[in-house]
Amino acid sequence: MQTLLSSMALLTLAAFSCGGGHSATQSGGVPSSLSNSWNFYAQTFIQADGRVIDHSAGGISTSEGQSYAMLRAVWIGDRSTFDKSYSWGRNNLNSQVRQDHLWAWKWGKAKDGNWRVLDKAFASDADQDVALALIMAFKTWNDEQYLEQARAILTDIWTEATLEIAGRRFLLAGDSLCKGTSCRINPSYYAPYAYRIFAKFDKAHDWGQLVDTTYFALTSASALTQTALPPDWSILDTRTGKLSLPDDKGKNFSYDALRVYWRIAMDRALSQDSRADEYLRRTLPWLIATRRKRGELPAVISPSGAGLASYESLEMIAAILPAIDVVDSGVAQEMAHQLESAYRSGAWGDKNSYYLQNWAWFGTALYTHYLTNFRTL
Repeated sequence: MQTLLSSMALLTLAAFSCGGGHSATQSGGVPSSLSNSWNFYAQTFIQADGRVIDHSAGGISTSEGQSYAMLRAVWIGDRSTFDKSYSWGRNNLNSQVRQDHLWAWKWGKAKDGNWRVLDKAFASDADQDVALALIMAFKTWNDEQYLEQARAILTDIWTEATLEIAGRRFLLAGDSLCKGTSCRINPSYYAPYAYRIFAKFDKAHDWGQLVDTTYFALTSASALTQTALPPDWSILDTRTGKLSLPDDKGKNFSYDALRVYWRIAMDRALSQDSRADEYLRRTLPWLIATRRKRGELPAVISPSGAGLASYESLEMIAAILPAIDVVDSGVAQEMAHQLESAYRSGAWGDKNSYYLQNWAWFGTALYTHYLTNFRTL
């Protein structure tokens, strides 16, 4: 489906695109679309005390939400919001809740009317992003306390959220998802670019193992589907290290798995690892062919390639955009136009969609090569 751009969208697109196709045009170092959308997000989703609110999910807060706010804040240089978001997360999701340095994933209104932690299990993607944001904060603002706190979290991630199986170290999704000899893992939690950064600042653990496992696990997960797309969730056999598809909706490619492509495109941009190129070129052809044929992508895709939703997901468009650009820049440009046509006054599409606003921002930042803070790590 071809979308006509309004004059406002054209101006927005022009504001961050220049000669090199989609290089970031920066004012004071920050593309205007990213700074404006960050200001909107901070005003709309982040309370004065630093709590990030998911308005579309009953006003809950999650470790993911706090970690995204921290990562975006340090990425763009907003120390005040970074500190508030981190303090709220540490004080409400860890202190007197867990015995380690990891964060409970869900906080909200309980049945008795009180607001508190609703599920104290950790989600490893959020803890990784918190640690990464703290390392970036250390480098950006030269405060050793950030690095000390990051290392404490990394030690507990290594101990509580990784498991060595058949000579490989796997990332677990959380501490409540293993039963017997199987663990439910999330391929989109694997972040190889982060492990490379962790290895520089945490010499006590061999984070390079997780880089290697990332490409093994993602290749194995994608081999389970006819489309070669990774599923939202996989089942890890703790005896053999082999993956299989779950028997529920977790076998589909949708709102979780879309993050796989952003993370691999990010690793490619920062490390130039040939395995990133190989993975993208091997697993993206189905998406590209479908986009070319239909002009759109269903928000949920079954392992066989059936569209399970009658609508598109801007989150998907944004997250896979930088990866598509590696394989087919023409299709990527069409998708970039579509994303920008949905941008109005600092927000993409549904202004109350917390997940969309984050992934549209992350996708735009990577697509426009706004990676200055990462390149200094």
